[in-house]
Amino acid sequence: MKLAFKIILIAIVLAFILFYFTLEEPTEQTVQMPWHVTVHDDNHSEVFGVMLNQMTLEQAREKFGQLEGIALFQNKQGRFNLEAYFGKVSIGPFTARLIVTLNASQIELSGLQEHSIKRVKTDDGSTRWTLTAQKQVEQGLRSIKTLTYIPSYGGMDAEYLEQRFGQPATKQAIDETTELWSYPHRGVRIMLDSDGKEMFEYTSLSDFTALYGE
Repeated sequence: MKLAFKIILIAIVLAFILFYFTLEEPTEQTVQMPWHVTVHDDNHSEVFGVMLNQMTLEQAREKFGQLEGIALFQNKQGRFNLEAYFGKVSIGPFTARLIVTLNASQIELSGLQEHSIKRVKTDDGSTRWTLTAQKQVEQGLRSIKTLTYIPSYGGMDAEYLEQRFGQPATKQAIDETTELWSYPHRGVRIMLDSDGKEMFEYTSLSDFTALYGE
C-alpha cells in the first residue's frame, strides 16, 4: 500500500510539473497594445477591438463600461464634433482614458445645440455643449469615427514607441517638450510629451486624410 501511495504521489507531482511548464505565457501579440492596429480597408481600421466606422457607441459601452458623458463641440472655424468619454478603462497592461468621436452630419450636430443643458467656452476658443441625458442615450447607435487613447502610464519614450510603431512619416515639434508623430498609412497620430503623458489618436485611412490633410 505504501509503495502504491508513493507511485500515485509521484505521478501527481510529475503531472503538475508538466502542466506548469507547458502553460503558454501570454505574449505581446495576445495582449491589446497601442501599436496593434489592423487596417482592413480605407474606411475601416481596428484597434483595442474597436472597428472604426462600424462599431457603435453602445457596443463600445458594452465592451469598456459606462460612459462619463457625451458633449457637442464647435471649433473656431464653426465645425461641429460629437465626443463621448469613457474615463479610465483597463486595456492590456495599462489603464487609460478613452475618447471617441461619432459619425454624424454637420446638420445633425447643429440641431443638437437645442438639446443641451450647459454651454461653455473652452481654452482653445471652442464651444462645448453638454447634452441632455435623453439625447446622450440616443447617440448610442452612432458609429465610432475616431478613438483617442491616453494611458495613465507615461513611461513610453520615443525610442520605445519607434521600435513598435516604426519610423513616423512626419515629426512636428509642438513646443519644447512635445512632438506630434504621424503615420498616415496606419491612421495613427501620437502626441509625445517628454514631461507628460502620451496620447494616441486612431482614424481610418480615409478619415485621416480628410481630418489632417496627410
